[in-house]
Amino acid sequence: MRQSLAILCALLSFISISGGAEIDDARELLLIGKYEECLTVSFAAIEKGVYGEAWHQLKAEAEVKLGKYDDCLLTIQEALKRYNWSVRLRCAGMQVCRYAGHAELVETYIEEIAKLVQSTPWRYTDVENLIALGNFSLDQGADAKTVQEAFFQRARRNYPQHRLPILALGNLALDKRDFELAAELFRPAVKQFPTDPDFQFGLSQAIRGLDADAAAAAIEKCLKLNPKHDRAILTLADRLIDGEKYDEAVTALQQLLDYNPKHPEGLAVQSVIQSLQEKTDASAKSREQALASWSENPLVDHVIGRKLSQKYRFKEGAKHQRQALTFDPDYLPAKKQLAQDLLRIGDEAAGWQLADEIYQRDQYDVAIYNLVTLRDALDQFTTLEEGNFTVRMDAHEARVYGSRVLRLLKESRQQLCEKYKVELPENILVEIFPNPADFAVRTFGMPAADGYLGVCFGDVITANSPASQTGNPSNWEAVLWHEFAHVVTLNKTNNRMPRWLSEGISVYEERQRDAAWGEQMNQPYQKMILGGELTKVGDLSEAFLSPKSSTHLQFAYYESSLVVQHIVDEYGFDALIKILDDLSEGMSINEALERHTVPLKQLEEDFEAYATKLASEFGADVDWSKPDLEEIAASDFAIIRTLAWAEKHPRNYVGLKECADILIRLKDVESAIDLLERAVKVFPFETGEKSASLMLANLYQERGETEKSLELLKRIASLDDDAAHVFLQIIEFETAAKNWPSVLKYAEKLVAVNPLISAPHAALSKAAEELKQHQVAVEAMEAELLLDPNDIASVHYRLAQQYQSLGDQVKAKRNVLQALEEAPRYRDALSLLLKLQ
Repeated sequence: MRQSLAILCALLSFISISGGAEIDDARELLLIGKYEECLTVSFAAIEKGVYGEAWHQLKAEAEVKLGKYDDCLLTIQEALKRYNWSVRLRCAGMQVCRYAGHAELVETYIEEIAKLVQSTPWRYTDVENLIALGNFSLDQGADAKTVQEAFFQRARRNYPQHRLPILALGNLALDKRDFELAAELFRPAVKQFPTDPDFQFGLSQAIRGLDADAAAAAIEKCLKLNPKHDRAILTLADRLIDGEKYDEAVTALQQLLDYNPKHPEGLAVQSVIQSLQEKTDASAKSREQALASWSENPLVDHVIGRKLSQKYRFKEGAKHQRQALTFDPDYLPAKKQLAQDLLRIGDEAAGWQLADEIYQRDQYDVAIYNLVTLRDALDQFTTLEEGNFTVRMDAHEARVYGSRVLRLLKESRQQLCEKYKVELPENILVEIFPNPADFAVRTFGMPAADGYLGVCFGDVITANSPASQTGNPSNWEAVLWHEFAHVVTLNKTNNRMPRWLSEGISVYEERQRDAAWGEQMNQPYQKMILGGELTKVGDLSEAFLSPKSSTHLQFAYYESSLVVQHIVDEYGFDALIKILDDLSEGMSINEALERHTVPLKQLEEDFEAYATKLASEFGADVDWSKPDLEEIAASDFAIIRTLAWAEKHPRNYVGLKECADILIRLKDVESAIDLLERAVKVFPFETGEKSASLMLANLYQERGETEKSLELLKRIASLDDDAAHVFLQIIEFETAAKNWPSVLKYAEKLVAVNPLISAPHAALSKAAEELKQHQVAVEAMEAELLLDPNDIASVHYRLAQQYQSLGDQVKAKRNVLQALEEAPRYRDALSLLLKLQ
């Protein structure tokens, strides 16, 4: 009792001798999360008769923070008896009256605000009223750009040092997903207002897609400034949910519900966690509690649905958005999320129609603008349909390799569905984008998605085409195989699987399809494993959220695939199937793992031993230290000293390569070859332009030792599915040797990396022609003609021959005539035309 009295006395000391109180100090209490103290101070000022609507507004805000909605409305109603001209109080009343069970007051306040502003507009030009009226206008559906300029920018010009205009502009940019503008506003604001948690929070939201670590740091600072900041707590819980740390998310969320047990969004997120844990009754109860204060609050189902969609449960998410729209048919956040959900589950007609409708109402929302603009690009795509697949591609790309895409998809469906005992929906949609910005918009709503080659939403796949990866394309066949494996496993589990397992199976299945596909053990991964950077199996999904680097992200994929490999090797593939079956029934991943393997702790220990053994055996005898040989290279006896160093360090792979490079520059190629041969023997697994294998293969080629060079190139090709330059070299060697089966094999590999250049199609057509594989030759020549071959007439003539062999006289004649159109005196073509006549 004495302690409470002491606190009250301290708070009352805010009130000055003159009877007024320091309103800024009271606002500071609200800002830093001391809501009860703020309530006490503002109540005392009101009781003492201190003049000013701000005290009542401050008290009302504190009451809302604490979930005292009835008290808040009463505060506003009492204040309006004294300040009947107040727009700010009525705006606050509009936000709370529904929670207090008096929704009918909304229209009353709207009408009163309109009359007041029309009758005495001069009264409402201070910063607080401009911001309040701007938010009121947005709530009434006014154009966001107009509000931005007429209210928020005006307030900023008139009051450049005030926090409210910057905060309003930044929050509007966030709401419209204009993250670039939001970052421009919040970055200087956190310097101008270093102790303001709202600006730290705004910055975190603006940059989270660009710099996850900086965003997390801003959230941490926000919570340090205000440990009760509801938006920051919800963001923290959201991140923990993404990492499947559901118990920790509940703990974080409890910080919010402890001081406001009625918080609708907090209870909605609690419902999501319980739903993801398959606690159906508890989830329904939390949703019911979230709606207890306002039974038709669209925010509740919107939040639940949005988070479920982020966990790839799009159908459930869409259901909640539709429920939100039954509460409020004009609730834009639900409409926006529903439009994206519909597009991601393949209901394109409804999704695009809704996106158009939203755009007519809100042309500032960046994601919706991007979507509507993307539709124009998609309208130019070619649609291919075959075997329960709809593939949408750039028209030119579709003609070049569209048939290959369909073949690969059908093969993956046949193999993986049978393997995983899955029956898929009638149709799977695949969209392949030559423009990476279009891919990013279709996939994430924003034109930036660095590092992603493809994404699967369940029954919809989006992917970057080789054209989007200028200079260094990845194997598009491996990408599609990986994404289709997601289709299979997501359908098998009803989208109830942790990210690490989903990605792990997809990478595992890449390697099952082709040993060169998927992530492979390499020296950086070896170093990370032996350096203690393995993530525990129970934490693996979190490894995908904010990796330290792109290498760490790729390592997360690799480690996840190793866990899958370990489970299959130790407990059989059937154990993996049973784990997926359990997940489909709503069982947690840890429980499913323990049912079909061993307790999680033991599994983690066994896996660590398994991965450590693999890493230890990978280049086990290699000395990985990095020498500094610059002084030796620059010395007078460089060759002698270089060879001497190599003799002393016979297991130093990096050093042997560098020594060989020095010797090449000094024209001692024989010695360089000797050192590279040693390096390859020490460690034969490196690929890439700087690998010892490729360096040695090139030197062999220069010396005319074709067989030795070819052997090394084929070894590289067996390890690296993206090695286009290596495939091309092998094709050249094998073509000269007329080894047509080998030419065919590596031409196919090159097409899988870059189908948009003529070289692989030319090699493929020649090999198929020699091997009498007429249909393969036809497809390759048709593609070659689309890619500006050097001798168009010759390709048309050869194509005519292939069609003749297939018995298609019409196409044979058409192509021979096209050959003659290019070269009228082409004697072989003239002879073929006579035969066809």
